[in-house]
Amino acid sequence: MALDDLLRAIEAEADEQRLLADRATAASAAAIVEAAGLQAAALQAQLAAAPEAESLAAAETVRAAARLQAAAAVRAAREQAYRSLLDRIREKLSGLRGSAAYPAVFRALLDESRAALPDARELRVDPHDADLATSMAGELRVVAVLDAWGGLELAGDDGRTIRNTLEERLANADLELRGRFGRRLDASLPTEPADV
Repeated sequence: MALDDLLRAIEAEADEQRLLADRATAASAAAIVEAAGLQAAALQAQLAAAPEAESLAAAETVRAAARLQAAAAVRAAREQAYRSLLDRIREKLSGLRGSAAYPAVFRALLDESRAALPDARELRVDPHDADLATSMAGELRVVAVLDAWGGLELAGDDGRTIRNTLEERLANADLELRGRFGRRLDASLPTEPADV
């Protein structure tokens, strides 16, 4: 089905983005750890005249601060990579209407929505989808009032509605996408950097 192909394409792009993010994150973390190591070594040399216990405690403090800084850099890089992935997904979804696969996607969204709200009477769509919706609406009244990349909203006489737009589906999938992205990223990352 077209949705599965789109998800596979998005996952392939996510893998590529993840690899780029991994490299950037590893380089950033290594630079931070190296800088902290140099700072710790300088501090150790400076404190060589001080009692050994104090020197070791001060060096450990510097190491701990470097680890916290590296962890923050990794978190920021992961979030940036995820945001970049979402931007690419949004770009693909916003252009889906112009693809040959869109009528099948629209049909699948309509069928799914009808199954969830069988008593629907009104099919709300973006004006760009009015003709397509009319050809598939059957007994539903088509109203072109949405502003969406694609998809639809069904409404029943009792006030219940089902919103099944591409934007809504992406928003609803955010937690799952974030989880998949995180698991793939975690699986590809090397173990923690060596202590300074």
